[in-house]
Amino acid sequence: MEKNSLEERVFIIAPVGQDAHVMAELLARRGFETQICDSLKECCAQMHSGAGAFVLTEEALELGSSSEFFETLGAQPPWSELPLIILTSGGEFRSARLLELVTEAAGSVTLLERPIATTTLIRCLEVALNSRLRQYQVRDLLEEQRRNEHELRQAHEQLADRAKQLQTLVESRTAKLAEANEQLRREMAEREALRRKLLHAQEEERRRIARELHDQMGQNLTALNVGLKSLLGRQSGSGLGSRVQQLQELATQTARDLHRVAVELRPAALDDLGLVKAIRALTETWSTRYGIDVDFEAGQYPRAGISSEIETILYRIIQEALNNVAKHSGATRVAVVLRCSADQVQAIIEDDGRGFDARVPSQSGNGSGRLGLLGIQERLGMVGGNFKVESAPERGATLLIRVPIPKAHEKEKKTN
Repeated sequence: MEKNSLEERVFIIAPVGQDAHVMAELLARRGFETQICDSLKECCAQMHSGAGAFVLTEEALELGSSSEFFETLGAQPPWSELPLIILTSGGEFRSARLLELVTEAAGSVTLLERPIATTTLIRCLEVALNSRLRQYQVRDLLEEQRRNEHELRQAHEQLADRAKQLQTLVESRTAKLAEANEQLRREMAEREALRRKLLHAQEEERRRIARELHDQMGQNLTALNVGLKSLLGRQSGSGLGSRVQQLQELATQTARDLHRVAVELRPAALDDLGLVKAIRALTETWSTRYGIDVDFEAGQYPRAGISSEIETILYRIIQEALNNVAKHSGATRVAVVLRCSADQVQAIIEDDGRGFDARVPSQSGNGSGRLGLLGIQERLGMVGGNFKVESAPERGATLLIRVPIPKAHEKEKKTN
């Protein structure tokens, strides 16, 4: 606590004789800050600016302004008990009631009987001022506590305001993020729907072109082949016969190629006979074309209950996988397994080719092979499916396809 001379002042009130001046000079020589008051009213006026202790005679309490003095003492803050040293004349106090009022108002009263030894007065004042100093320390601590509490309340209020601002900002950002996520989901759903439409349109166009090739151009080639055969019978003895025979063989080969292209575009068996027979026809044709043995197993696949969309995707994936085997694996045997469990359809394509390190993306076939896997992944993504490739150098490769069965189709499959 910083030293404040006003708060250490010793007020002296001795209205009779020269007692006030004698005590003031004595205390001043001992280093005390003193002030003489002519009346209790003057003391009350000076008390508000700071006081260390009061030294007063019993005659001073008999002045007319004692009630105001008592009220001022009683109005002290809780931390303050202003020390009073009252000098008495000895014997019974002339005004016991005044003493009672002073004690009740001040709370800290010391009675000294005159004549008083200088050391006694000095010692009493030192004790009183030390007591007053501790009161001021308590005052400063209480003031610091109030200040700290005020700052703490302000900090809490500021923190609450910042928390509200942060909550508002978080709610705003969350709402914007939710809106952006919803927009992204809508765009993804629209993109997925568009992809499904494109795939469906592609399959429909393949079906239309395949039928036109088979029905119209196939019939034309058949009619051409029959005409060439008739012409060959008429020109068998001439040199033109060999030429007609070559044209007939070309027409026959063209018909075969046309039929193969039509089947690759959209096999009629997939629409007319179902997935199992379509894949069986595919594997047989593919085996004959590339000279690679194929084992096809579909004993655990139902004949009905799977959507045409899933079956079309499975057919295209198996078709793409077989093409990749023929182009890149160098295999001599391939196994194709098609089966169905309670909640998913599985397709497994396994070969005994040269294989590759499946852990290294750059070794998963050449560029076209990787594009083939991307196409498989894209098709499976439209029906919530996934695939896994297992391979090692010189140990062949296995492609495992999984497609979940929608609940509606699962119930239909169980019913069938």
